[in-house]
Amino acid sequence: MIICDPETHIYTDTDTGRVIPGVTNSIEEAGLSDFSKANPDVLKRAQEFGKAVHTACHLHDINDLDMGSLDPALKPYLHAWLKWEKDTGFILESSEQIVYSKIYRYAGTYDRIGRIDGIKTLIDIKSGTTLPKTIALQTAAYMEAHNEGKIREGKIKRRLVVQLLEKGTYRMQEYKEKSDFSVFLACLNIVNWKKINNL
Repeated sequence: MIICDPETHIYTDTDTGRVIPGVTNSIEEAGLSDFSKANPDVLKRAQEFGKAVHTACHLHDINDLDMGSLDPALKPYLHAWLKWEKDTGFILESSEQIVYSKIYRYAGTYDRIGRIDGIKTLIDIKSGTTLPKTIALQTAAYMEAHNEGKIREGKIKRRLVVQLLEKGTYRMQEYKEKSDFSVFLACLNIVNWKKINNL
């Protein structure tokens, strides 16, 4: 069984005790995401706010959100998410689930899987003002891990990011580049090489 520490985002195989490389951490450790020049306090606040937005949307989607206790600052983002769900006719299948690739030995947690117009789709939710290019790699890694060993009908066919905006609106972008997963594997290989060489 693969578990994830919510604070460190470190994935562990409970059967062996081994740490499993995570999707986001692998991309960062390979050098494609660099937050070293960002103000640590600003970065921490942004990460905490993004986590709160994700939690609110997740709790709503599993019918466990107390709207009366919701921070007013989160309401426009939740409204944007609900608007997107309504506009697209999104039918939720699963939310905030860990995926693990036995072939490549990495793990990650996707935001949503569901259907739009009958097509099984992976959704990544973002609440920042800009979208990092590495989302393409991230979503490709989640999709490949989920699809591993599944028959055609059970496989994800599309990858989308939904950017929730503070005015209660959203932007949506689809990722179609087939080489995204190859680039992610390059990141994973770098991380594994650094680990072997104690770097």
